[in-house]
Amino acid sequence: MRKNSILAITAYFALSIGGVRPLYANWGGEAGGSVATGAFKPIGTGQVEMLKEDLRISLYRDRAKVEIDYVLHNTGAAIDVKAAFPSLGVKIEDEKHREIEDYSLFADGRSVPFRREEGDSAPYKSLYGKDFLDNATNGEDVPGIMLLEWLVSTVRFNKGGSKRIHIEYESLYAFSDGGLSDDSDYLDDRFVYLLSTGAAWKGPIHEGRVTIQAVTVDAAKIIVSPKGRFRLTKEGLVWEFHDLKPTMADNIVVNLNNHFSTIADYENRSDKSISDMNWYSSENGQYYFNLHNFTVRNAQGIAGFLATDSRSGGETEWKSAHSPGLGETISLEITSLTHIDQIGIIPGCGKDKADWFSHSRIKGLNVTVNRKYSVSDSLPDEYISFAPESWKGYELVNLPTYPGDAKKIQLTIRSVYPGEKDQITCISEVLLRQRLKVKPKAQGVDGKELP
Repeated sequence: MRKNSILAITAYFALSIGGVRPLYANWGGEAGGSVATGAFKPIGTGQVEMLKEDLRISLYRDRAKVEIDYVLHNTGAAIDVKAAFPSLGVKIEDEKHREIEDYSLFADGRSVPFRREEGDSAPYKSLYGKDFLDNATNGEDVPGIMLLEWLVSTVRFNKGGSKRIHIEYESLYAFSDGGLSDDSDYLDDRFVYLLSTGAAWKGPIHEGRVTIQAVTVDAAKIIVSPKGRFRLTKEGLVWEFHDLKPTMADNIVVNLNNHFSTIADYENRSDKSISDMNWYSSENGQYYFNLHNFTVRNAQGIAGFLATDSRSGGETEWKSAHSPGLGETISLEITSLTHIDQIGIIPGCGKDKADWFSHSRIKGLNVTVNRKYSVSDSLPDEYISFAPESWKGYELVNLPTYPGDAKKIQLTIRSVYPGEKDQITCISEVLLRQRLKVKPKAQGVDGKELP
């Protein structure tokens, strides 16, 4: 499913469809994802106007799901309009990549094919930012890293006719991080929509609406620009406009404000692998100790494990003994007793996004601490591309209040999302987190402290 060991240092980081965001040991930095997408743009014609644009952005943990509806009107003779959708990303060493996923376009309800053409990314250099480029190239001069792809379609317009265009896609957030050895600094994830490319249609955009909804991210943390345009409604953040000829100043930037730093716990480092290491992390002023020191036991004493370790993913993920695993329980026995406040879980299996949804995923989960204190939670049904060394790769469940240290934590499956091919249910990864009251007295390999 997800890469789960630290790879050798490399400059390549581009994301393939359904790919993961790898982490690197003895590395300088990495960056990737979709730097920006944008409004549908005509090429070679100035006689079609945009009557309406309705943009809906749904924010998930590692990606935005986007739907756009346009009403376009031809003010002249019948014409075949070549129009394109922009996708800004990165390109290194001619590796295959896709910055957006599941792109599709419909004209009056009918699917329209598209092809990819490269364009000039230079006018959009400011969107990359110095930190992003430094992390992407490890500070080296890598020519041609900035990439602009146009997803080009041709739509027939009758004389004086109108078309309803629908576009949908998923955009992996632009991400960037860097560090030394096993210590890391992760910058904010971002989603950018270039409303400015819509200025190529004849005249202004007559009517526009942008809706941003936080689905599985913290709505209170996101930062949206342009400032002063959006108002908070029950649907989310909404910006409505009329007769707008958009410029670069109107481009929409959503900052998830989720930066964090990690320091490896070298004092108690395991000799097994990087996945067995513990980390301290600083996340928006809150500190955590991320614990991997536990063993896994099958509470019922029945078959159902590929291994006695649910942390490594892939061939060592836990699988239910029966399909779909309702009522089955696994137990985590804490090796180094400590108070645990939060558990992270990757509640499914699969080597990529398509494989993930082929199998059933955990929906309802019950967590019991020390056989006495319990909490139930409902997990969202989403595929997350982060590697499991990052806490952002997990669904996080806050534990109930309990006294003392956690000795045993039991996970019981209460309900699942059905798989498209089979009803095998997995737990790929587990992470235990202690919420710290003060900044830890911990230093990284270079003596660096958490911010």
